[in-house]
Amino acid sequence: MASEAVVTFVVGKLGELLIQEARLLNEVQGQFEWIETELKRMQCYLKDADSKLKADEKAKNLMKEIREVSYDAEDVIDTYIQSKTVQRRRRGFERRVRKYVCIIDELRTRHDVAQQIERIKLKIKEIPISRGTYGIQEQRPEGSSSTTSLQERRRYSALLQESEVVGLQDETKTLSEQLVNGEVRRCVISIVGMGGSGKTALARKVYHDVKAVFDCHAFIYLSEEYVMKDVVIRIIECVMRPSRREEEVLNEVELMKKFRDYLEVLNEVELMKKLRDYLKDKRYLVVVDDIWSKEAWDDLEFMLPDTGQSKSRVMLTTRSKNVAVHADPVSPLHEMRLLNDDVGWELFMKKVFPGENPTAACPSELEEKGREIFAKCRGLPLAILALGGLLAEKEKTFREWSKISEGVTSSSDECLEILDLSYQDLPHHLKPCFLYFGLFPTDYEIHAGRLIRLWIAEGFIQQRESETKKLEDFAEEYLEELVGRNMIQVASKRSNGSIRTCRIHDSFHELSISEAMENNFFIIHKNEGATLSFSTSMRRLALHRRYELKENHSTSPVRSILCFPDSRVFLLELLKVSGKLLRVVDANWAELAGVALTKDVGDFVHLRYLELRHSKITEPNLYSPKKNKNKTVECLPSSIGNLSKLQTLRLSYNGNLPDTISNLEQLRHLKADGELPDGQPKLNTLTNLQTLGLRAGSWIEDGLAKLTNLRKLGISGDLRSHHKALSDSIKKFFCLQSLKLRDGGSIPQLPFTCHHLHLYKMYLDGSIQKLPEWPPNLAELTLRNSKLEQDAISALEKLQNLKILRLYPESYDSKEMICSPRGFLKLEMLVLDHLPIEKWIVKERAMPSIKSVKLIDMSDLKTLPEQVGVLKRESFLKEEKSRASETGRKPGQ
Repeated sequence: MASEAVVTFVVGKLGELLIQEARLLNEVQGQFEWIETELKRMQCYLKDADSKLKADEKAKNLMKEIREVSYDAEDVIDTYIQSKTVQRRRRGFERRVRKYVCIIDELRTRHDVAQQIERIKLKIKEIPISRGTYGIQEQRPEGSSSTTSLQERRRYSALLQESEVVGLQDETKTLSEQLVNGEVRRCVISIVGMGGSGKTALARKVYHDVKAVFDCHAFIYLSEEYVMKDVVIRIIECVMRPSRREEEVLNEVELMKKFRDYLEVLNEVELMKKLRDYLKDKRYLVVVDDIWSKEAWDDLEFMLPDTGQSKSRVMLTTRSKNVAVHADPVSPLHEMRLLNDDVGWELFMKKVFPGENPTAACPSELEEKGREIFAKCRGLPLAILALGGLLAEKEKTFREWSKISEGVTSSSDECLEILDLSYQDLPHHLKPCFLYFGLFPTDYEIHAGRLIRLWIAEGFIQQRESETKKLEDFAEEYLEELVGRNMIQVASKRSNGSIRTCRIHDSFHELSISEAMENNFFIIHKNEGATLSFSTSMRRLALHRRYELKENHSTSPVRSILCFPDSRVFLLELLKVSGKLLRVVDANWAELAGVALTKDVGDFVHLRYLELRHSKITEPNLYSPKKNKNKTVECLPSSIGNLSKLQTLRLSYNGNLPDTISNLEQLRHLKADGELPDGQPKLNTLTNLQTLGLRAGSWIEDGLAKLTNLRKLGISGDLRSHHKALSDSIKKFFCLQSLKLRDGGSIPQLPFTCHHLHLYKMYLDGSIQKLPEWPPNLAELTLRNSKLEQDAISALEKLQNLKILRLYPESYDSKEMICSPRGFLKLEMLVLDHLPIEKWIVKERAMPSIKSVKLIDMSDLKTLPEQVGVLKRESFLKEEKSRASETGRKPGQ
């Protein structure tokens, strides 16, 4: 279970704190060291206790005792550090007449913590008695054996994407034909099967194969407990999504936020009518994943019109055949079949022996035992992937495989047992990382960068000895290992091949929630309008829905608060409830009721992660029993500079940032829409920065060049007066992976060298006076207002690793564009938007890897090159006009 991982994490944290905070803990150092030693001793028999839980329910009491005393120790040390830090800071500002008041406060704090430590020590002394009662033996900790290297998992991670639909080529072809061809009426085509049978993977594959044929399309997940208004908004956001050109002009994220704000104002009936009116003249494709009931389809059907002639399609995935027949009694439904032994065994072997010939890789002495294990999967794809991923991490010995076979008993819940076995086999450091996925809503597409930043802030990632690797690199390896074990799915990849977004299968999602809730790892609030309650054991809180807050609530030792788009958050009240022990506040895209931040934020000395990006502040309403009387913060409080442990600060904030920002020496990620005031602060103290996104200012001259650890740099605004300093700085950024410069006027000279090996992504908005020597591994390039000529295309087509090229308005001024033989060898995606090109010539053997071409408002283009015409026939080419020109209005009006 997770208890072992919880105690391991707390013990590690106590050890770090005893070293890092020695100055603050000097009066109680010895007592905390005693606690740390005893908790380490407990780890030695936690593994034995974990193994007895299923056989002996009484052992759970021991696990609970150990977990609670670990949490108690964490609470005491965090509270003590917070109090001492604030007291010492304030002492410097107190007048001499209040000196003795400060001393009394410190004595009171020391007395309180001494009493709390004695209570913890008493609890710890009682645990060995319980251990003997339950027959728990001391064991040496064992790590999971692993013979498959991380490099091999990276190389063959693509197998997951291929194997998700293995053996279903006929079904893929049949479904695609039914969606594209067939009857002119709106048809509802259903995929029916049990959980883990591959319904979603098949639906996604088919959806991506055919969506370009339709005027508009949407893929949505429908939970068992859905809110219809949210469902309608999600469909509208997909089918009425503004064109790419508008998104780039207005900033895609901000545009979609404004559009969603506009939709939120409408009621459910107005939204459904709006969607229906929009779709009635379109050929649309809407995929509804995981629909549970007939009533859910009845709710959806009204807004998905059938004009009788549009050839529109709706595709459902469901576990219920009755739902499928109810939605469309005429159209054939596709029942997911379990994989036969031959196909299933091939998939199983691919996962156990990645990168090898699956039919020849298994040693003869292991085949019989392997087939015995495989038989327990009963042809269920998810079970095959999970169990195959587990065996891939084990030694290829008869003894090891026998242990795995014995771990899965014969029962109707074998799939769940297999998934649980995959979790139990995780090494300690990966268990909290896996459980963290349960905080996110079902089928939520999680940005890997966000997840990695959260893991680091939570303390899950430990720095190991390495001259080049940072915490972010180790976190990415953790994520790749979870993917390699087939517990996490890759949703999309970056152009350099790394994971961009990921998601967790609903069966593993349920497992993560079950394990986490049992161990007080987190609490999830997902009942709309229900009262939010707090407990003394709450560590993390995820808000999926709006809630009601009691006026008198007790303080909770919650460490992390994650808010999601459908929640409405009373942030100041939640901060008060936390007792100032918070490490993480993530309100990305959430609605903040009342005030966002006040000067008291500086007292949250443990805060490592603060994200209020794309959040909007509204007045409190009836969801709050008491109106918030604080004034809205007009600027970021200067006390933010007191957060000495802050690692991530991401804000949608347009004002000047306070000069105390320069105090945040542990900061790794800074992104804000505002400016730094001229003169101060200088950023040269923030040498740990990995990510920086700000508006241009004098700070570019005053310290940017010192930030040599930067991996992602984005600067917008007037760059003209900073060209030299910016060029001189970029010349030194050999760790840089992504560069985004938005001026609209001119881009400085970019002095790239062969040392910029990691730079794979660039976005340049502004005229380019002289073409740079492009970095050697550039894989993704977006240009706007560049005013380039044919010679630039001749240079770009020689880039050996370029996969994605987007040319937006005024990026290219010539009326002719020529792609030479063997030019753009690796280019997979090309976007041409509102360019004056009249003649486009693609020579033979040019762009041999192209998969997608998107033409937007290319009205001057007379004819398509033959190669591009082939793409059009295969539905890989998309031609469109901007939505504004089609509808006569901007989104949100």
